This record gives sequence, structure tokens and C-alpha cells, in this order.
Amino acid sequence: MTSFALPIADETPRRPGACRLGDCASGARATVVELACGESEACRLRALGLVEGSTIDVVDQRHCMLLDVRGARLALSHAITSGITVVPTHG
Repeated sequence: MTSFALPIADETPRRPGACRLGDCASGARATVVELACGESEACRLRALGLVEGSTIDVVDQRHCMLLDVRGARLALSHAITSGITVVPTHG
């Protein structure tokens, strides 16, 4: 069974303007700042293109969060997206 670390509920991202990916709305665009999950999960996300500095688009967030990452679609659970810190961008 794989486990991953979740951020503490009242912990706020340290970078100005940063937020958790799970807090972004559908249609948002953001730049990944940090992957605060287990080492194996972070490695897998990076292998899928979700790396620090990459720009992502939130396509949908009903049952999970559907992302467009470098032209590929990734569906991530809310537990994982709550551990990813992003800075929302415009355009």
C-alpha cells in the first residue's frame, strides 16, 4: 500500500500568491512550485510531466482534479492535489 504525506490543514503555502492546487477552480492556469507528497508519488508525478516550474491548466474538478499538463490529461485525487503548491497565473 502506498502512502503519501498531506499538508497540515491550517498550513499555508510560504510563497506569496501561492495556494494549494486543490483550491484552484476549473479553468485556472497555474505554475507548479512544490510537490509536498511522498517521495515515490512526487517521482511519479514528475515522470508524468508535473514538475516544479511547469504550467498546468485545471480542466475539471468534480470527482477528482483533471489537469492539462504539457498537452496530456492527468486525473489526480483531491488528497494529492492538496499537497501540490502552485502560483496562479493569468493568460
